[in-house]
Amino acid sequence: MTPRTYFFLFISVSLVFIAGAQDRAPHGLVYENPVAFSPSAVEFFHPKTQQPETKNPCATSSTGCSPLPLAAQVEAAQVQESRVATPQRGGTRLGAAGIAGIVLGLASVVLLTMGAYYVWITRRANLSRANSSQPNA
Repeated sequence: MTPRTYFFLFISVSLVFIAGAQDRAPHGLVYENPVAFSPSAVEFFHPKTQQPETKNPCATSSTGCSPLPLAAQVEAAQVQESRVATPQRGGTRLGAAGIAGIVLGLASVVLLTMGAYYVWITRRANLSRANSSQPNA
């Protein structure tokens, strides 16, 4: 049998097994049953976060605070907002385009490897056929 025959035999057997596996064991979100969580489980996975207190310290103190100029209050508010707006994590998330790139990259590596293997087997077969057909002088 030639390498081409082995390749097509492998592909056809793989397709048969894949098709049989889909009927035997369906999987995915479509086949999942919804499950209700208890209130304690919901509280465990979604803890209530404390909101930072933004009270004015001068309003509660009995001594009284000296009023700041309006420019200082605006500058302090801008500094506070910029401090809150900075991201806590430095990493980036992998999006759909990144996942598609990984999948296409792996598929191209597999196809390239299969093509190189096919060329190698074909050349080896042609070389052995050429050597066997030449009579010794």
